[in-house]
Amino acid sequence: MLIYLDNNATTRPSQTVIDAVLPYLGDCYFNASSAPFTGADKPRVDAARALAHLLNAEEPNCFAFTSGATESNNWVLMSSCRGKGTGRVIISAIEHPSITEPARELAKGGLDLIEVPVDQDGVIRLDALSNALRDDTLFVSVIAANNETGVLQPIQEIGRIIRERCPAALFHTDATQAVGKNAIDLQGKWHDIDLLSFSGHKCHAPKGVGGIYVRPGIDIAPMMLGGGQQQGLRPGTLNTAGLAGLAQAAHEARADMSEHIQSLRNEFEQRLIDIFPDVIIHSVRAPRLPNTTFFSLPGIVAGDAVDILGSAGILVGTGAACSSGAIHPSKTLMAMHVAHEIALSALRVSLSRFSTAEDISRLLQALQTLPRKAIASVGALPKPAP
Repeated sequence: MLIYLDNNATTRPSQTVIDAVLPYLGDCYFNASSAPFTGADKPRVDAARALAHLLNAEEPNCFAFTSGATESNNWVLMSSCRGKGTGRVIISAIEHPSITEPARELAKGGLDLIEVPVDQDGVIRLDALSNALRDDTLFVSVIAANNETGVLQPIQEIGRIIRERCPAALFHTDATQAVGKNAIDLQGKWHDIDLLSFSGHKCHAPKGVGGIYVRPGIDIAPMMLGGGQQQGLRPGTLNTAGLAGLAQAAHEARADMSEHIQSLRNEFEQRLIDIFPDVIIHSVRAPRLPNTTFFSLPGIVAGDAVDILGSAGILVGTGAACSSGAIHPSKTLMAMHVAHEIALSALRVSLSRFSTAEDISRLLQALQTLPRKAIASVGALPKPAP
């Protein structure tokens, strides 16, 4: 039986989400734009309402739907900054490539790009952010929750600093990992957010659907032209089946499972420390998503470990990336100044409401079979809080 522990990569849709999708692949296959009387537009309306409720947005019309966060991130950056000529764009050093790469492309066109560093726990350095802000800052993007470490950034404090130092700047967050996993209040602690990106498949909705939140009063240009759908903001035929699943997943996300998931994560980390005294649990001192642990077992090669575990039917993630035959350590861990060899041994376990105590027991057993090179112990970090 497959044990799936890589939920920050994608999540399993519940049966009720699947049931919500199926009618729009069968009897209700109509194009919502050309046949509105059929009810084919209902998934879009339902998804917008469910997200407005989940995130405490002002109204459903604040949401426009895309294929996912990669499209959304490119859209908000390009529409807000392309063609400006001069000005500053600020991002954190641990952003997803769908933020980093378009930001660097904008810099080629003349904009000044600043990547704000993080501390050793992976939390953005607020002093560096404050120093980077200046009067001509156009756009600030800080990821809400890191996909590798699960670290939650201090969105409320970041927003306060931006509004004090540069009130005209747009504040965007890639909330892909946070939506459906962590409390978000766009009219409370997150009231300074102007734009927010998300993907459905990170919170038990189908792949291929996501969107952006646009605070009322904020104008963004369409990324594409032609068709006029979604008030002209994002033309193209809507993924009605995906939106039906997204609406259902957003409803289910309101049934908070974080306490159970965090308890399971903490149990795993405690047992991991007991079995492997030299394990390093990254960012354990920082606020994190309740489902995520990112750890290094000195002496293992993470890429090989993932393959070995996978052959045993256990799927986990790794922060390492392979490009042109070379293995590169996690960008996030490098930004945190983690030693190269430790970063190359990092594995990510990310849980969901479908994860069980038996799953983590099986993983712990399998981890003990991994080959490890002789390497000096670097010591364990503090045990997780109960």
